[in-house]
Amino acid sequence: MTRGSYAAVVGASGSCGRVARGGRRVVRAASLLAIAAASLASTVQAQTFRGRVLDEADDQPVPTALVRLVAEDGEQLAVAIADSSGAYRLRAPRPGTYRLEAARIGYEDFQTPLLEAASATGVYPVDLVVRAEPLPLSGLTVETRVTDREADRQIRRMIGITPASMRYRPIRLPEIQSHVDRAHSLTDLMRWTSNAGVEVRNTTEGPCYRVHRSGCLPVFLNGLPLERDFLDGVPLDMLYTIVIVSPTDVSMAYPGGAVLLYTEAWLR
Repeated sequence: MTRGSYAAVVGASGSCGRVARGGRRVVRAASLLAIAAASLASTVQAQTFRGRVLDEADDQPVPTALVRLVAEDGEQLAVAIADSSGAYRLRAPRPGTYRLEAARIGYEDFQTPLLEAASATGVYPVDLVVRAEPLPLSGLTVETRVTDREADRQIRRMIGITPASMRYRPIRLPEIQSHVDRAHSLTDLMRWTSNAGVEVRNTTEGPCYRVHRSGCLPVFLNGLPLERDFLDGVPLDMLYTIVIVSPTDVSMAYPGGAVLLYTEAWLR
C-alpha cells in the first residue's frame, strides 16, 4: 500500500471522520490516531469500523473498493467491499491498533495511519478519501505474473488439496474476465459458468451458493470471510481464481465446503 502524509479528523458520535492524503503530517510511524467510539446497541459485541470510500476530487462514492482491516504487524483481519454508495463496515476481533486499507482499479492504493480501537465495544466512523489514478489505455498490455500451475500450488498449500483433484474445476482468469467485459456480478458468474451442480439462490440476507442441497457455502476473499450482503459488490476485475470446495472434497481447512476467491497478488 502507498504510504505518505495523512490527516484525520474524527467527528462526534454519529458522524464520520475523514482520512485523506495531505494536511497534518504524521510525526512518527509509531504514532497512534485515537478515535472516539460511539455507543452501540447491546446486541453488538465487537468494535466496528464503518464509513464510506470517497473520491478525493469530488467526494463522490467509490463503489466496489476493497477495504481491509490490518493489524499493526500487517496481518489481515477482515475485508469488505464498498457498496454502491461507497459504504463499508468491518469488525475488529478485539481492542487493538489497526490500519484501514482501500484498493480499487483506477485509484491509488490507500492506507490510513494507525488507528487505536480502545473500547471493548464501539463504532469507529472513518471515511476513506482516495485519489484517482488514470489507467493508460493506449497500447495497454495485460501481463499475468502467476501461471495456473503456480496458483494451484499456492492454493494447495493454503487449503490442503490440489484444485485439479476437486469435484468442481477452478474458475480461471479468462472466464472471470469475460464476465468483467459484460459487467456482471459474482452471483452471475457463479450461475453462468460451467460448474454444473452449483445452485445459486437470492435470499433476503444476500446470495446463497449451494452444492448437493447443502446450506449456503461461506465465501472467503484471500482467506478472509465475506458477509453475504457484500458478495455482489466483489469487483470481478480484481479476481484471479475462484475455487469451489464441495462438502465431498476432503479438506481439513473447509470440511463443510466453501467458495474461495483469490486475487493475483495473494497467489504470488
